[in-house]
Parts: sequence; C-alpha cells; structure tokens
Amino acid sequence: MIRTVTIGVSSLDEVMNRALKAVDSGKFPGHFFSYATPELLFRTFTTPRWQIIRAMTGAGPMSIRELSRRLERDVKGVHRDVKALLEAGLLEHDEHGAIVFPFHTVHVNFTLKAADLAPPAVAQRKSADTAIDEDCAQSPRSPRRRAAPRKREPRPAGNR
Repeated sequence: MIRTVTIGVSSLDEVMNRALKAVDSGKFPGHFFSYATPELLFRTFTTPRWQIIRAMTGAGPMSIRELSRRLERDVKGVHRDVKALLEAGLLEHDEHGAIVFPFHTVHVNFTLKAADLAPPAVAQRKSADTAIDEDCAQSPRSPRRRAAPRKREPRPAGNR
C-alpha cells in the first residue's frame, strides 16, 4: 500500500473541518502535517531537511551514518536535522533504532494570497525601520577603532 503524506499551510478552521469530515464519513483522511504560515513550514523544512526527506522517501529504515553517506554530508549536521524532523513527527525510529520515513510519496500543498504577502505588522516594522535609518543617517558616525594587539607571554626556557 502506498502511503502519502501531505505537508501544507492550513488555518485552524481548515484543520478542524478536515477532522470533522473524517469523523462524519468514518474514513481515514490521510496523513497531514499542517503549519499556520509558510514561514513556520520553511523553518521546519530547510533545504538540507528536504534533502533528507527526498533521500528517505520509500527507502526504508537506515542509520544516520548511512543517510549522511548518501547525502554526502557530515554525520553531525545530518544528526541535527534528523533530530528536528523526529521532533516534528515526520521521521520515526523503527524497532531496531534506525530512522525511517514511513511514506512513499510526499505532497506539498499551500496557496499564497496577496493578503499573506504584507501583513500589517511587517508594514509597521518597515516604517519604524525607515525612521531609525533616517535618524542614523543624520548623526555622524565615529570611525571604528581597532582592538590593541594582545601581548604574548614569553615561553619558558627549556626543551622545545
């Protein structure tokens, strides 16, 4: 059986409606990972983490070392990204402790509307930043000072 996961941006109302339809119909609606904003989705799914999902889709269980070998990345960085995906619930551990992405296909779904592009808070922050920039432009800047070099301690005489 092919398992598909849908990753997307959904409002709380959309998530609740999807859950109510599932309860009413008695059918399993599928696997969803929903985020409130595109920024939250992209904070979880960075480019290296998408590479992990891509490498593990349909691949079965594997160790972090094997995954880092396939991705040609260092083990420490892969471990950090795997940990984040485990916390998000996308990756799981199997009974032997290996990591597994339990889906064969991934569907990413979200719509970006014009209203989403410039929320009021961003417009207010930009106007405040502009005012701060204007204030800074009016005040002369002092030249940047360089730190004094550190004095080295003399080494003790003896065998080197």
